[in-house]
Amino acid sequence: MRSPFKYFISSCFIFFAFSVAHGQKKKETKLPPPSYVPTGIRIGTDLIDLGKTYSGKTFKGWEMNADIDFFKYYLALDIGNWAKNLSLNNGAYSNFGNYYRVGVDVNFLGKDPDRNMFFLGFRVGHSQFNESLSYLATSTYLFLPASIQTSNGNVKGGWGEVTSGLRVKIWKGLWMGYTARLKLAPNTKGSNPAMAPFDMPGYGIVHNKPWWGFNYQVFWRFAWKKDKVIPIKK
Repeated sequence: MRSPFKYFISSCFIFFAFSVAHGQKKKETKLPPPSYVPTGIRIGTDLIDLGKTYSGKTFKGWEMNADIDFFKYYLALDIGNWAKNLSLNNGAYSNFGNYYRVGVDVNFLGKDPDRNMFFLGFRVGHSQFNESLSYLATSTYLFLPASIQTSNGNVKGGWGEVTSGLRVKIWKGLWMGYTARLKLAPNTKGSNPAMAPFDMPGYGIVHNKPWWGFNYQVFWRFAWKKDKVIPIKK
């Protein structure tokens, strides 16, 4: 799997390539005065999760993303499903659950007629999942290793995120981009106090504080109102 840095470089390349391609249009037109009435909704999915699902055996999952514009502010919602099967030195761990994130992005390219985005934002995440652990316990008081199985059902958790990224209009309603996430302050509560939650869907390894996330996304924008661009008089 490619590193987040390589995804960042490729996304920047896409963004600047299309900025150059549309440069003449941007010089000749501008958006009308700000309006906070939404003009469309953008719906997409994370390509990294799909790639990990179809290329490996340890992760199965998907994530759907949506945002709606209020001038330069975007209300964003992510929902996802996550299952892992991890091999340990003396056992195995598995989990399965769902999560969502909701928050706001601020577009710093708000005057771009094509609505390309460089954004900063914030998310609040929530997860609900089950997990199980099986392992061989060894002790000087046991003649043979003991096989132990334990589980944690109906675990609930939450966290916060600081986000940044790009959204680039490729063709008509087709958009591509990435979101980088700095995940903060995870908290969990399960039904088994003897088993501390290990891997929270949507967040990752719970004891990693903070934790990084990265999504490479493709969107389709459903517009119900077209922007009326204003020609710039020379």
